[in-house]
Amino acid sequence: MALIGLWVTSVVGLASIIGGVKLWTFLQSIRLYREGTKSEWIAVPPSFLTRVGGASNVSEQLRFFRINDEVMGGKSTSQLSLGEESSLVFSGTINTNGGGFASCRTLGDEAPLGLSGKMSSALLVDATGDGQLHKVTLHTADSWSMGTPSWSHDFVATKERSTHRLALSDFVAGRQGRPMKKAVLDGAQVTGIGFSLSLYTDDGKPNTNFGDGPFRLQVHSVREVADN
Repeated sequence: MALIGLWVTSVVGLASIIGGVKLWTFLQSIRLYREGTKSEWIAVPPSFLTRVGGASNVSEQLRFFRINDEVMGGKSTSQLSLGEESSLVFSGTINTNGGGFASCRTLGDEAPLGLSGKMSSALLVDATGDGQLHKVTLHTADSWSMGTPSWSHDFVATKERSTHRLALSDFVAGRQGRPMKKAVLDGAQVTGIGFSLSLYTDDGKPNTNFGDGPFRLQVHSVREVADN
């Protein structure tokens, strides 16, 4: 019996070691991905994002970087570039084999972007797209702060340049892909903004138009206005 107990203890210990190595390797891969993707950014002018009253939100350029499903072993790819009039172009290819999203957002989470914080305001997103259901995302923490929700609002990016009015009160909170119904958005605490294409809608339902293939979203500007 003693030998059996020793054998069981050894097996459990070995399994724990193997599990620990796998966890360490996984965390290391996430860290390396985070450092790599944050080092590859593209800047848009302060006028890209304005608040209620028309003032620029920040004195410095907004810097966007990419986060794709590669961080979880997926194979989707994306690129960021500047279009005409310093618009942001987010494009790439979705691969649903083991993945399900491509996204971009701004660097820097130390200071708020300067949104009014009033739930009666809205964001006017001036965009040209590919007819797919994209998201605007708002963040109050770093992308790797898994315990903090982000906020999203769907919009169909039509091939004709259009302005989409997204009320702040309609943004949906989510954490690790799951909606959080009781969370309340404080626009004054928003430190980051981004855009994404995902297999889920903002309320966690399947995005029926999502699938393999290329995508392209060009955002000309984002403007906060008082909602009527």
